[in-house]
Amino acid sequence: MKKLLFSTLSLFLLVFMLPMVSSADEPIPLYLNGERLEPEVPPRLVQDTTMVPVRIIAEALGADVEWNQDEQQVTITVDQTKIWLWIGKLDAVVNASSYKLDQVPPMNDAGNTLVPVRFVAENLGLMVKWDNENRAVHMISEQPEPEQPVTEPDQPESPSEEHPAEPGMEPGAPQVPGGTPAPDPIENPGEEVQLPRIESIQLNNEQLVIQGTDELRANHFSLVNPHRIVIDLPNTVLGEQMAANMVNNTGELYVDHPMIEKIRYSLYSDKPYTVRVVIDLNSKASYKLVDQNEWNQVVMNFQPFIYNVVIDPGHGAKDPGAGSVVGKTEKEFNLSMSLKVKQLLDAEPLIQPLLTRNDDTFLELDERAAFANSQNADVFVSIHGNSFRPETRGTETFYYKADSRELADIVHKHVLEATGFPDRGVKKSRFRVITVTSMPATLLEIGFLSNEIEAPQMFEEEFQQRVAEAIVNGIKEYLGV
Repeated sequence: MKKLLFSTLSLFLLVFMLPMVSSADEPIPLYLNGERLEPEVPPRLVQDTTMVPVRIIAEALGADVEWNQDEQQVTITVDQTKIWLWIGKLDAVVNASSYKLDQVPPMNDAGNTLVPVRFVAENLGLMVKWDNENRAVHMISEQPEPEQPVTEPDQPESPSEEHPAEPGMEPGAPQVPGGTPAPDPIENPGEEVQLPRIESIQLNNEQLVIQGTDELRANHFSLVNPHRIVIDLPNTVLGEQMAANMVNNTGELYVDHPMIEKIRYSLYSDKPYTVRVVIDLNSKASYKLVDQNEWNQVVMNFQPFIYNVVIDPGHGAKDPGAGSVVGKTEKEFNLSMSLKVKQLLDAEPLIQPLLTRNDDTFLELDERAAFANSQNADVFVSIHGNSFRPETRGTETFYYKADSRELADIVHKHVLEATGFPDRGVKKSRFRVITVTSMPATLLEIGFLSNEIEAPQMFEEEFQQRVAEAIVNGIKEYLGV
């Protein structure tokens, strides 16, 4: 495959191709304890998420904010709480816990970093309220005192908030597949504690409604293998009826829903009192907290999770790639294969396929990667034909980042079986398109166009269809679809 070199200017341009805020986004007033804040760049409502300049967080809350240009990473520190966020990524880390943001990642706007205010503020201990009438966001740092001192049950030390765990997961365990059985959650303190009570949890179609007796705020994160969503409601206890329905200190709600198996709840912690709700999913789902006029509700919308899969036909137009012993070029093979893969993926309801090019067009390598990053792609697959000595044969697959190895292994397994060519293995290499993409990425070298045995097969319709099906099967296995 033809190797290209790029100047420092290409890297510079890539930085400015990261997601930017549209000037059409709605300006939103921002208040802290009733006082309006005046950031240089006004907060914006972007896809129902209020985005604020991180600089105003630092000024208003006395936070330390650090910027890592190489990683496009912002770190926010207040006292013992540290938050890591990345431009263009939905991943976030708070102390030792990993989270997934809602639909809008941090972004750049005229040199300012905008972050989702609710996620940042609530993880720094503030209450966040949406004023629907005035289209404004209020952050409140002063928590009301309970009507009487909180009486804490005589229980062992509760799990630390720095390591949120779910019922059935050991407190402090990494949020990765698997888990270790944990002791039963603490018993509900009942009426001794004058805190908001959770009175009901209801699922109405694609909407979960948690009803409380007073104002609620929620933290949430997702886990995998199996897929589930965890919602923490700090400074709350369970209502009398919900507590009475628990068995072994855990309540369960069985629901008739294609995405959700059941819903579990418990009083997870007493430092502070925290009700935890766990939604066990049948498959990965996208979800979003909805700002409500009813401050004593937490509302979460669900929908099937649609994976964005970017297929990259290598080369194109003025860059033909490798030649072949049958007189055709690599760019032709790459595009023909990629169009077949897209057609098959179009039939998958949980996958949205995207092509970096769908005709004989030339794209720089960084343009291909920037496109995938801008689409918040979940998977990137670049398709190529190989070329070397006439006797060289085989299928090989490349990855670079550690999070891409599993994808490369799975897709290679399927493609190798489909080609029937010798196995040249899965290898680590610095191909540009799999280095600067932010999602798991792999580059496939299907076979050798310079080989008299492999090249004729690679341009056969039946061969291409079989390999395209293998690529799709590998992607589906990796995504769990």
